Amino acid sequence: ISHLSLQLLAGMAAVLLPEVLAQHEDIPYQAVDNICQTCVCLTSQDSDHRTHFTLDCSVRNFEHILARWPQEFGTQAMAAGPATEIVLSYSGNQIKLLQQVPATNASLTLSCRHCGLKDLQAPLFMDVPNIEGLYLSWNDLNDDALGPELFRGPFRKTAYEPIGLKDLDLSHNQIARLDRRLFEHTPHLTGLNLAYNKLSVLDAATAASIGSVLTLQRLDLSHNGLMDLPAELFTQLSHLRTLDVSGNEFKAVPSGILQLGKSLVQLNLAGNAFPNLKDSSLQGLVALRRLNISGLPNLRSVEKGALSLPALEQLECSRNPKLERLEFADLLTSRNLSQVDLSRNALSTLVVNGTSSNSSKPDETWPRLRRLSIAGNPWLCSCELLKSLELAGMSHIEQPSDGSEARCETPYILAGAPISNLTSDIICNMVIPKKYRAVDEEPPRFLRRRYIILTAIIASVVIVIGLVIGFIVTCVRRRLKGRDFGVQPIRYTSVRGSNLSAFSQLQPASVASKFNNAHAGGTATTGAANA
Repeated sequence: ISHLSLQLLAGMAAVLLPEVLAQHEDIPYQAVDNICQTCVCLTSQDSDHRTHFTLDCSVRNFEHILARWPQEFGTQAMAAGPATEIVLSYSGNQIKLLQQVPATNASLTLSCRHCGLKDLQAPLFMDVPNIEGLYLSWNDLNDDALGPELFRGPFRKTAYEPIGLKDLDLSHNQIARLDRRLFEHTPHLTGLNLAYNKLSVLDAATAASIGSVLTLQRLDLSHNGLMDLPAELFTQLSHLRTLDVSGNEFKAVPSGILQLGKSLVQLNLAGNAFPNLKDSSLQGLVALRRLNISGLPNLRSVEKGALSLPALEQLECSRNPKLERLEFADLLTSRNLSQVDLSRNALSTLVVNGTSSNSSKPDETWPRLRRLSIAGNPWLCSCELLKSLELAGMSHIEQPSDGSEARCETPYILAGAPISNLTSDIICNMVIPKKYRAVDEEPPRFLRRRYIILTAIIASVVIVIGLVIGFIVTCVRRRLKGRDFGVQPIRYTSVRGSNLSAFSQLQPASVASKFNNAHAGGTATTGAANA
């Protein structure tokens, strides 16, 4: 027993020494002497008598971290338990390798953003079991820096103990995959940020790594170029409350998300390639309170049933330039709705089917509604639209200070009129002159059905006429050829005949006649003598 006591006392003495030697002395550390003249050192105590230490070494051109804690913090920074908090920042330096952090039992939050980090020394928190927050965003970390031994805690008896890490930010790095056993020593992890990496495909190891964090409550996979999520990713994440998959390339809501129906509270789908949201896209998310479907460049319709979310409180559906259809009536199931943003879409009307201006009061429909944004849409100020807005509560329509409030675009007699100045009684009883009535927008003439048919008929007639003319020309040519019209055959005559003919043509008419008569008489005499 005395031998064990001596070992414990020796261990406590090592922890309480004001000057703790750095781990791995072969790797250089930043000098600690007079560090509070270079960095910002603060000490405070809250009403619960908890001590808070702050060591801010941001943007100091450091190339390494400190070997030990400043003497100004005293022994409490090292020996105190989780009731003491240390906030340490090395952000904005030139630290390529993050070395092992000096030993402490206090609760530690470490930030090393914008440092150009390329590697992490493992195990990083072997002597810091109560690390709670680690923020390593905006660096150059890749897969090789995240080995399974990175988060190992102190070795006790036959195994490594876990660490208390709760929040991990690895966003804006070069990570393409995760080791299957990366989080085996972080049983308390609740927040994981992997946004803006290269996780375009979640392979089996990466999915297993994330899916093994059973305590995870917040997961950010935004802006990774993802086109799908493996179904097994969410099988064991029964405590996940916030999921951000915005800025990816999904063409449909990943079906695996529906496994989170009883736990998911906040879902961000903004900036994806959905052409529409079907009635089954979000079916079963009964606990969902905040939904973001903004900035979807291909979204054209939100079909009936897609927004039937009974627990929904906030809906962000703005900046969808092609969104022309949204089933406003689906939101009637969301009794706790408090904020709705439908601004800057291509919506022209909102219809709550089966309602009238007198059948329900705004306070009865959405009693908690405080903000309704509808500016930036080409509104057709019809009776249906005004009744739907009055049902939602005209007083809740947001009035931006820059003057970009919701206005009518059609009918033309009301173009530019602020919707907040109109009522359903005015619009429903208004007689709009025929020349101001809105007409259904038609496609260009060459695409209209009647013009296509007319073009086909004209083309057919032209072809038939051409064929007929060609047939007639062919027949005429054949008939002319059969009668020898227009063709002079070659005639052959004797030489004498030819001379006489030529001579007759050269003599005057009288001589020619006498010559011909004499020739005729001579012929007759010869004939008589012969007879």
